[in-house]
Amino acid sequence: MLYICLALLADSSDEESFTELYKNYREKVYKIAFRVLRNEQLAEDAASEAFIRLAKNYDKIRSLEPPQLEYYVILASRSSALDMMRKEMKYMGNTEYNDELMLDNKSIEDYDQFYLKECIKKLSFQDKEILYLKFNCELDYSAISNYKGITAAAARKRLQYAKEHLRKLLENGGESYE
Repeated sequence: MLYICLALLADSSDEESFTELYKNYREKVYKIAFRVLRNEQLAEDAASEAFIRLAKNYDKIRSLEPPQLEYYVILASRSSALDMMRKEMKYMGNTEYNDELMLDNKSIEDYDQFYLKECIKKLSFQDKEILYLKFNCELDYSAISNYKGITAAAARKRLQYAKEHLRKLLENGGESYE
């Protein structure tokens, strides 16, 4: 991975300093990505993407002081992980849900999987995201609130609304829940 990043540098004289940056932050970048994605392979991919972004913009960041540089690296890592999560959420309809998702005492497994996927696709991005974070990533309300920048109570309420929207879609034959 490092060699790909070094090839992307605009100035070959930056190779030594970028290598040092890579060695100093690779573990931290991976940990940040893993905390967001909760998947080793996706975290590896997001970390790689973060370093590619850093290499492409290295001429802009190489002169930053260590605290600002670390902040920039953290932002690049978090941004790459969130982008990866959005890509994964795009394919969320292909994901199995566990039995924790109950809709008025009726298990999600009681519904036809194709019908369920079609209804999920019709939900708003916000609804799909909160369902994904809770049931696929298995995040608790505290982790969701940290990720979304909201309170745990707001995360709980948004999940409640998302489940209600999904229930209405399922009951209305996939028609709008408005």
